[in-house]
Amino acid sequence: MEHEIYFPQFGKRAKLRKGKSILDYAKELSIPISSGCGGLGKCKECKVFIEKGHKALNNKTELEKELGEGERLACQALVEDESTDIYVRVLHHGALEQIFSRGRGRKIRLDPLTRRVGSKVVFDGKEIDRYRGHIYGIAADIGTTTIVLHLLDLESGDLVHTLAFENPQRTIDGNDVISRIIYDRENPGRLHRRLISYLNEQIEKMPCDKNQIYEMVIVGNSTMRDIFFGLNVQSIGVRPFKSITELEGGPTFLNRKACQLSLNINENANVYGAPLIGSHVGADTTAVCLSTGLFDDCDEVIMAIDIGTNGEVVLKCEDRIIATSCAAGPALEPMPALKGAIQRISLDGGRIRWRTIGDVEPVGICGSGIIDLLAELIKNRKMDENGYLKEGRIFKITERIYITQNQIKGENGLMWSKAAISLGIKVLLEKAGIGTEKVNRVYLAGSFGSFIDKENAREIGLVPAVSLERIVQVGNAAAEGAKEMLLSRKRRELAEKSVGRVEHIDLELIPNYGERLMLEEQNFRELRVG
Repeated sequence: MEHEIYFPQFGKRAKLRKGKSILDYAKELSIPISSGCGGLGKCKECKVFIEKGHKALNNKTELEKELGEGERLACQALVEDESTDIYVRVLHHGALEQIFSRGRGRKIRLDPLTRRVGSKVVFDGKEIDRYRGHIYGIAADIGTTTIVLHLLDLESGDLVHTLAFENPQRTIDGNDVISRIIYDRENPGRLHRRLISYLNEQIEKMPCDKNQIYEMVIVGNSTMRDIFFGLNVQSIGVRPFKSITELEGGPTFLNRKACQLSLNINENANVYGAPLIGSHVGADTTAVCLSTGLFDDCDEVIMAIDIGTNGEVVLKCEDRIIATSCAAGPALEPMPALKGAIQRISLDGGRIRWRTIGDVEPVGICGSGIIDLLAELIKNRKMDENGYLKEGRIFKITERIYITQNQIKGENGLMWSKAAISLGIKVLLEKAGIGTEKVNRVYLAGSFGSFIDKENAREIGLVPAVSLERIVQVGNAAAEGAKEMLLSRKRRELAEKSVGRVEHIDLELIPNYGERLMLEEQNFRELRVG
């Protein structure tokens, strides 16, 4: 009798084979277990609970020594005994909450390139179909971790429907762009096909006739945008880290027909890839700059920060716009913002209080909870500003959820993530020749930045030390920028014209970058310049 490995939450199973890891089975069965380090055991994202059959697996490795009873890392847990069934519960999974899709939204003059002229539907003045009763468009933010699709009525400008879900590429290979680039080199086209196939499944859920969707606007970092369009992304992974659209010279925006991409919308629909700013600062940052007004005429000093695995920082000061990307890594988001993730933490007289998304029992901790925890540990003198815990090497939140000294100070840990972002912020302020006090407004974009506690983020130096009223959380500003480019020809033209003004700074090329990252920024102190 052949025995099997079961994933009861997903109703999936497979035959046991000696030497295969649980992560191997998850990828084979398309089970959503992320592994930002590519299965090396460093990121700790692939934690699972073995409900039955743990003796059929190898002993815990050194990388798993701090895990609780029954917990394993999927990449480290190997089948050794095929004579008994194994039942696995995935700890971090579920439907994404709407926090990924919300944005500020603002009124813009409706002037889409796709419109009705009499009985015809035209794009940029050219007929593409007869009028069928509606004209819809999709604004898409293709994130490394998360995807948001907004369905809009191009005749009224109204938002009709929104879908938010995890990027299906995570079940194939990792959480960061470098792992995607490496995978795409070894498996050309697979990530593109997987993404298009999954998007078609999601588009089927939209409340409209798919033949009435006549346009899509795509934003995302340089790698995600180019994978969507089926372009070779290998040049983004090596110096000077540029998309092939940059290397070719000229504009970096893209236009393709839906039929060329096998998208399940009107075959003549135009699919527009927003222009890139440079290197890893991609079309999503272009969209953030558009929706927050950094591309508009304004005398204020404005900074926009999108905190994520690859964080981006943009500064507008007088006539200059300066941008950089910060390789923050996945440490600041131990798990996505799913039901059961601890999103708020406070320490009150030694008592730990927490709140989860969905008000259910906690299964892990997401980014906003991590920021709270770090700030609370410092405020309550349980950790010093250099990141050292004062009462042992583990701080427990619950019996099964905790933070370790290694997670804080270890390789690619929380301190390194914070350091990458704070150094990026400081470099831009220094390039502009201004101090922190000159910044009129700081926009925090993206799901992470929009739901962290501003005061706690300021406490640990993740955002500049300005007054709290100057820090504005703007939600999914990238998706909002995509909507503006979909609904307005002038906003699209402004984005295309403005990216050429942006000065891109490669942090690794600044003097003493490594020394500053290791010595100056390895702390949780307030971020001040000047």
